[in-house]
This record gives sequence, C-alpha cells and structure tokens, in this order.
Amino acid sequence: MKLLRHALRPARPTGLLLIATLSLLLALASQAGLLGLPLQLIVLSWLFKYAYVLLDLSSEGIDEPPVLSVEMVNPVEQRPLMQLAICAAGFGLAWWVGGAAGQVIGGLVLLLLPATAAVLGVTGSALEALNPLTLARVIRGLGGAYLVLLAATLAFALVWWGIDALPLWEIVKTAVAQWLLLSLFSLIGGAIYERREALGFEPQVSPERTAEREWRERDRRRAALLDDAYVPARIHEAEQVIGPLRRWLDESPASEIEADTRAFLARAADWNDARAHALVAQLVIARLLAARRLSLALELFESAHDALPGVTVARPDDLRTLASHARATGRVRFAERLEAGVRAP
Repeated sequence: MKLLRHALRPARPTGLLLIATLSLLLALASQAGLLGLPLQLIVLSWLFKYAYVLLDLSSEGIDEPPVLSVEMVNPVEQRPLMQLAICAAGFGLAWWVGGAAGQVIGGLVLLLLPATAAVLGVTGSALEALNPLTLARVIRGLGGAYLVLLAATLAFALVWWGIDALPLWEIVKTAVAQWLLLSLFSLIGGAIYERREALGFEPQVSPERTAEREWRERDRRRAALLDDAYVPARIHEAEQVIGPLRRWLDESPASEIEADTRAFLARAADWNDARAHALVAQLVIARLLAARRLSLALELFESAHDALPGVTVARPDDLRTLASHARATGRVRFAERLEAGVRAP
C-alpha cells in the first residue's frame, strides 16, 4: 500500500494537466504530418525528462508532482537518451543473437529495466546503469519492492496494449500511455524512497531527517535553557534555576528523559554552586523515580553524591526508593549506606 501512493502521484491535478497539455501538442503534431515531427520529438523529450524529474522527487520523499519548467527540459538532462541507448543496445543484441539465447537476453533486459532506471535516476551514470554489481546491489536493496516494479511494468505494458486495441481517440490513447509511463517512473522513485535504508540512500525528506532536525532544535533549546540558568546559579538564586528546568521536564516526552537529566546534571556540575547543583540533582532523581527509571536514577545519584560529598542530593523518600532498588539489584552495602542516610538527622 505504501508503493500505491507513489504509483498514483501522476493522477494529481498537476500531473493530469501536464498529460493533457502534452497529449494536445502530440495530437497537433500528428495532424501536421512530417512537419510536426520536430514538435513530436520535442514533446517526447519533455515527457521523458519530466519522468526522470518525477522519479527524482519521489525518491527524495517529495510528495507533490512538480510543474514542468524550463529547468526540467534543459538539454543537459541526458538520462532519457541513456535509457533509450541501454534499451536499444540490449534488445538489439537479443535480436542479433537470435534463437533461444536471444530470447534469454531480451528477457534479462526486461527484468533489468526498472533497475537501470533506478540507477540512472540516482547516479545519472550510464556506466553505473550497465554495471552488473551496481544493478545487483540495487535489486537486492529493493527486495520485494523490485518484484512489485516488475509486476507493474508488465501490468502497465498489458494495459497499454489493451487500450491501444480499443476504438478510442488517439489523444486518449496517448494520454493513457503518458500516465502509465509517469506512474511507473514515480513508482520506481517511490520504491527507492521506501527502501532507502537498505539502499543506503539519504533523501531530502524522510522521518529520519525530520527527527534529526527536531532533535537538533530541541538540543539547541535545552542548551539555551541551561545557559539562561547559569546567571541565577552564579548569584545563588537556586530557586530561579529549578523552576524553568522543572517546566521543561514536565513538557518533555518520556523518550527524552535520559538525555535531559544527564544534560541537566552535567551543566549543573559546572556552575560551582553546590546548592544549585544539589537542587538540580534532587529534581532529576525525583523525576526519574516517578518515571520508574530506577537504575538511571541510582546511577545519577551516585554521580551527584560523589561530586557533592556531605550535601543532600535526594529527598528522604527518594533515598528509601533508591535503597530498595539497590538492595533488589544485589548492591546490599550501598543500600545500607543509603538507609543510614535516611536515618541520619
């Protein structure tokens, strides 16, 4: 189902408008006979160049099909000619060899067509598209998606053959053929996107990149929060330090609690204010215990306790919970030390 949305991308208004425009131009060129041949070649060039642009954007995770622009149809784009040359060479070799061997070669060329298009789309290199190792790596990386591409190639060919046999206007047949072509290229790009990790491909838009950007932004905001906390810590206004940190932890997702608490304690250790450091430790340990992150709470308690000997870095109730966890995990002597701390006046 993930691949289906990529196959249907040309059905959006932008894609349909392009198909309608190119179909009309091809119909006009066809009516002009030989005089219309240059226009036909130009329009077909635009179509195949747009197909590769669509493949590119689909592989990059960009959902909306683009509007055809001058930049897309520039003469520098040679991938359609490369694909045509590969097909001509492959099928020409099959015809030249002939017989059963020729049929095998032709079948192999058909099987590799989606892979060559994928390699050309990503690398733009005809040499890479002819490299058996590169093709094998791409097919292996695509996995089951490659079977979908092969099935789609066959299905689209059969649909086009069936449509061509029907008594329809030529402009309709042309439009259907264009849609099938663009759909196939969009599907190839979508398969690259969906299998990006297996292929080692890093698209512009992906959940991983989005998560990375969000993590960096969150890390920046947390660093700014701790920078702002430095001033009240230096003038021994410890309560003004704790309030913003407590609100941050209240609003943070559970998945970020370890990174947050470690960062808080690490920065508090640099403030040279034992009271502020101890209050941050108490806040961190209480929050970890409330989240049932007992082992992490015990680890950070030990670290803070070693850095602040003689200073209370956990409340009595929290000390009892830590002692109970230490005893349950076999750290009996440490548990006894914690329990002694609870009993101390």
